[in-house]
Amino acid sequence: MDFDAVMTMMQSETTPLVQIWMNWMVFIFLMSLIFIPKYKSARWAFAVILGTMALAGLVWKVTQNVHLFALPHIILWTPLAVYLWITQFSGAARANRPPPTGLYGKAHRLWVILLFVTIIISLVFDLRDVFLVITGGK
Repeated sequence: MDFDAVMTMMQSETTPLVQIWMNWMVFIFLMSLIFIPKYKSARWAFAVILGTMALAGLVWKVTQNVHLFALPHIILWTPLAVYLWITQFSGAARANRPPPTGLYGKAHRLWVILLFVTIIISLVFDLRDVFLVITGGK
């Protein structure tokens, strides 16, 4: 995969606002590196972003359509969102876990919230993109 060609194509086919959003997604997922030593959620998030990059490379090689980068998100981010919901936000998870303490624990909690919200917002747009590709809109 020619990384420069992909980046050029993405920049030419997306708006500056979408590019800012893509940079945010990369940033929030890479923040997982800070929490990997202590939190399983961070290890899963980092594994998912690596898988997303690999799968996006395959999607690009097969389709040459940047809008179908939504497929790796849907395939890999949906299970991550479910995992985060079950382990971090569900009533059972909250009942069995004391509130975070210390700066590291509170920073992790904030990161998980931001990651989860980022994933959900992205999945909405990803589903839209796939629909538009299927119907010929993109």
